[in-house]
Amino acid sequence: MRPSFVQLEAFYWIARLGSVKEAARHLNVTPPTISLRIDQLEAELGSPVFERAGRGLALTRRGEALVPAVAAVIEDYGRIRAAVEGGWQAGGILRIGSTETFAQACLPAYMRAIAARYPALELDFVVGTSAELEQDVLERRLDVAFAVNPTGDPKLTLVPLGIQPAVWAAPAAFDLPSPLHPADLRDVLIITNPHPAPMWRQITDWFRQAGLEPSRVCRCSSPTVVAQLVTAGLGASLLPRRLVQGAIDAGTVRGLDSALALHPSRLFAIYRFADGGSVIQEVIALARRGMAEARLVDAEGE
Repeated sequence: MRPSFVQLEAFYWIARLGSVKEAARHLNVTPPTISLRIDQLEAELGSPVFERAGRGLALTRRGEALVPAVAAVIEDYGRIRAAVEGGWQAGGILRIGSTETFAQACLPAYMRAIAARYPALELDFVVGTSAELEQDVLERRLDVAFAVNPTGDPKLTLVPLGIQPAVWAAPAAFDLPSPLHPADLRDVLIITNPHPAPMWRQITDWFRQAGLEPSRVCRCSSPTVVAQLVTAGLGASLLPRRLVQGAIDAGTVRGLDSALALHPSRLFAIYRFADGGSVIQEVIALARRGMAEARLVDAEGE
């Protein structure tokens, strides 16, 4: 069995980007060329590495097992090429997902840091809810994501980055007590991300500690918009402090202590364990540095 580098390269980029068309675009060849290389690779291996999944392709069990070894080959080739060309120039596409809070606090500086470290790297950013980002990494639509309280999956590696401070926020005009108890919110509209977002889980778990459920709920997929609705005087929510600190400082919103324990908002970097090469590790390290500078997270135990 002697698969060629171009066959392994085609396999790697289909696995990363999810389709023959996208792999061909990235490698600047035609889709039939990519398909031919995969046919040749499968002939060498004696088994398929991809199978049809709706309109796209999914890795077979053999293909899944092959990913880490092929990723190492691609990385080694990049190092050899860099040595020949006189410097490290990681190229290609890196697809990064982040929550809105991370994007607001860190994204401009983070982009500059990655560009300085890897000027040849093309970045695709997706901003979404933690639940969406985790699923996108699992299904290979993203290479790495920064998300709060992921549910976890055996195929994923979760790297803890710290606790993102959260606070019950309500319009000052509501005149709610602090510390706040779920019973104090029986007549208050609770604005939250929909299930299964971490915000939803945190809020419902908090109410259930007192044997209660929120009586009035408004669901909104954007944490930033949830914060805007609270600031506009429409309801209360459990939010990342970063999103409402300005309104708290201005006196239009109050940040309320909790009478019951809050499930902490732990921020993680997420990637598929088979795809955790040196570039992924470096961009996670750059994110950790940026979050520390922006004071987005607290260390465990603080």
